Amino acid sequence: MPMQAREKASPGFLGFFQDERTRNLIWQFVFFIAVVMLLFSSLNNVIKAMAVRGMVPSFKFLSFTSGITVGETIIPFDSRSTNLRALLVGLLNTISISILVIIFSTLFGFIVVLCRISSNWIISHLARLYIEIIRNIPLLMLLLVWYRAFFLQMPGIRNAVMLHKVVSGDGQISASLILSNRGLHIAWPIPTDSFSAYRFVLIGALAVAAIVYIGTRLHFQKTGRKTPGLLWALLSFLGISGIGLLCMIGNEPFSIQYPVLGKFNARGGLSVSSEWFSLFSGLVLYTSAFVAEALRAGIQGVPKGQLEAARALGLGHFRALRLIIIPQAKIVAIPPLTSIFLGVAKNTSLGVAIGFPDLFSITGTIINQTGRALEMILLVMAIYLAMSGLTSVFMNWYNKKVQLVER
Repeated sequence: MPMQAREKASPGFLGFFQDERTRNLIWQFVFFIAVVMLLFSSLNNVIKAMAVRGMVPSFKFLSFTSGITVGETIIPFDSRSTNLRALLVGLLNTISISILVIIFSTLFGFIVVLCRISSNWIISHLARLYIEIIRNIPLLMLLLVWYRAFFLQMPGIRNAVMLHKVVSGDGQISASLILSNRGLHIAWPIPTDSFSAYRFVLIGALAVAAIVYIGTRLHFQKTGRKTPGLLWALLSFLGISGIGLLCMIGNEPFSIQYPVLGKFNARGGLSVSSEWFSLFSGLVLYTSAFVAEALRAGIQGVPKGQLEAARALGLGHFRALRLIIIPQAKIVAIPPLTSIFLGVAKNTSLGVAIGFPDLFSITGTIINQTGRALEMILLVMAIYLAMSGLTSVFMNWYNKKVQLVER
């Protein structure tokens, strides 16, 4: 009996390893273990080599005083702030400019692709020329030429271009707009003491806008008639906030702060440095060319009969694009757009060439100050990986949402 039991168990045991899926899982597990062991071995060798030189890996230096100055900050920062806060300043600069570049490059790329597919020969070929030139210029060269040949050639602060110039009694010069090689300074509203009451109006307007948007979505699900929910939500928000602003005339929640011309630079209002604007505009120009091609691939992937059928039903050209072509084209365009958007945050690191204090630039400064190259490189790699991961997760979620809506 024991011999018969072993004979019956043996084929089943061997069959477990004869299954192709099982063998694949085993080999993948073995490969994963080998890669992990290799990484740990390499890291251990690095740690031992650093320990011999008296540099045991540690992140305590992040709590030390940085002793550096940063020209552009979103949060308060000075030379007495810590290295961790300096790193946070660079991260916020990178995130803010990346989000703005993604938004404006998408809008500008959409305009370019509309020109590219236009039936007007001149407009179509001008858009094609723009796309081909921008896509074939290295981004670093584009940023350097854009910064040095345009923004640095602006007049100095004493000869700045000014709009609505006003000279006060004490000789101070203010204007609605001041443009020089130092950057752009424009008049900007700042909150007053009455803003604490007006913020409730803004909260109410935001709530109404959310209700309008949800209502349009429910109406679409019920009737199948698509309405521009975001547009109506935006108009609702602007209308209610505008009415609230009119009701507070004489006790305005905002006051306009005009930039004042100084000896070396302008102060007051909204200030945008030439480095920031060079990096922003250069990235928008560069990214929009790739966005336009991705959108064009999506639009041309829709059968021409769809547009012809829409026109036969009496829809205008732009309405047919909005209701018929673009909803189908974005399914094809989203995957390449995801790859393009993933590169935006990494491309901001080229701002170091024109003096913009992004994450990569401040990382280099901290390394020079502390000598902690390995720790900073690992930390920054993890940060860039996290930003790319979040962007990928959001785009994949939107892609699935679009696919479900269209099915």
